[in-house]
Amino acid sequence: MVRLKVLVQGVILIVLTACLVLLFSFKDHRVTRNASASASLVARLEAPEDVLLREDEPVPLDYQENDLLYRPPLDVALIFTHAKGNLPLQYKLKVAVGSLLRQASAPLRLHLITDEDGFHIASQIINEVQSSNRLDSRYVKLVYVSAEDFIPEIEESVKVLQDYFTTRRHAYYRDALFFFSVHLHRLLPGLEKVILMDIDVKVKGDVAELHSHFNRFSQTNVIGMAYEQSPVYRHLLSLYRRHHPESLLGSPPGEGGFPGYNSGVVLVDIQKLRQSSVIRSYLDKGKLLERSSHYSFQGHLGDQDLYTLIAFDYPDLFYTLPCGWNRQLCDWWKNHGYQTIFDQYFNCTTEFNIIHGNCKTEIPDNL
Repeated sequence: MVRLKVLVQGVILIVLTACLVLLFSFKDHRVTRNASASASLVARLEAPEDVLLREDEPVPLDYQENDLLYRPPLDVALIFTHAKGNLPLQYKLKVAVGSLLRQASAPLRLHLITDEDGFHIASQIINEVQSSNRLDSRYVKLVYVSAEDFIPEIEESVKVLQDYFTTRRHAYYRDALFFFSVHLHRLLPGLEKVILMDIDVKVKGDVAELHSHFNRFSQTNVIGMAYEQSPVYRHLLSLYRRHHPESLLGSPPGEGGFPGYNSGVVLVDIQKLRQSSVIRSYLDKGKLLERSSHYSFQGHLGDQDLYTLIAFDYPDLFYTLPCGWNRQLCDWWKNHGYQTIFDQYFNCTTEFNIIHGNCKTEIPDNL
C-alpha cells in the first residue's frame, strides 16, 4: 500500500513538471514572436517611404481616399473618331482628359465613342496623362463604345437631320457623330445621367460640380446646355425676325432674349430623353419641314441646331447652364457683320470652368 502511494505521487510530480516545462516554453515562444514583430514594425517605420509596403501587401486608404474610391462614378462621354494619324485631334484629347482628371473630385467612367483604333490611341493617351500627373488609375474606368456598330442604327434618322442642319459649305458637320447626342439613350442605354463633352475643351472646374446641376433640373428638363455665345442664331433667324420684329428669338440674354444653345457641353437625363415624345417627334422629316419653314431656319451646326429649334417651341425641355461651364472662344462673327453687338453675346462674367475652343480656336495657356 505504501509503495502504491509513493508511485502515484511520483506520477503526479512528473505530470506537473511536464506542464511547467510546456508553459514556460510557450511564454518564451510568445516573447520571441512579439520581439520579432516589434523589430519588424520598427524596421518598416524606419524604412524609406517607397519600400514601406511590399507589393503583396494591401495599400491602406485614409478616410478621404476610402470615401472617394467608393463614391458612385460620374459618367462622362467623349466622341473620339477619325483619330488614327490625326495628331491635332490626339493632342486635344490629351488636354481635355488631362484637365478633366486633374480637377475631378469623384471617380469617373469615361465612355469613349470611337472605333478600335481610336480606343487604343485614347487608352494610351489617358494612361500617359495619369502617369505624368501621378493620378490614381483606380478612380477612372474607360468604356469602349463602338461608333461604327452604332451608325447603321441611326443612319436613316441622321440623313433626315443632315438635310436641315448641315450644308455643303459646312460639310464638317455632316458627320453622323454630330447627331449622336440625340440618340444617347440608345448608345448608352444602361446609364441614368451622362455629361457629353467635345474634346476641344480645357476643364478648369470640378466635373462633380457640373454634375450637381442635374439636381437643379425641373421635372420637365431633359437636357442642360449653356447659351450660344455668338450671334449665329440671330443671323440664321434674320428673315423670321424681319417679319416678327417683336420676337426675342436670337436676341442676347441681356435683353431677355434667347440666343440659342451650344452643344459643346451637354447634360443628358437618359431616362427622360428616352421618354420624350416631343424630342422624338422632331426627328420626323415632316415635323422638321414644318417647324424649320415656320422660323425660316436653316442650320449648319449639327445637333445644337436641332436643340435650338426645339427650344423655340418647348423651352421647358432645357436647363440652361451658367456660361462659365461652356466658355466659348470663337469670335468669327465679330468680324462678319456683328462687331457692334458681338460682346452682348460673348460676355461671360462668371468663373470659367470649361474653356471651349470652338470653330478651331486655340485655347491660350493662361486660360
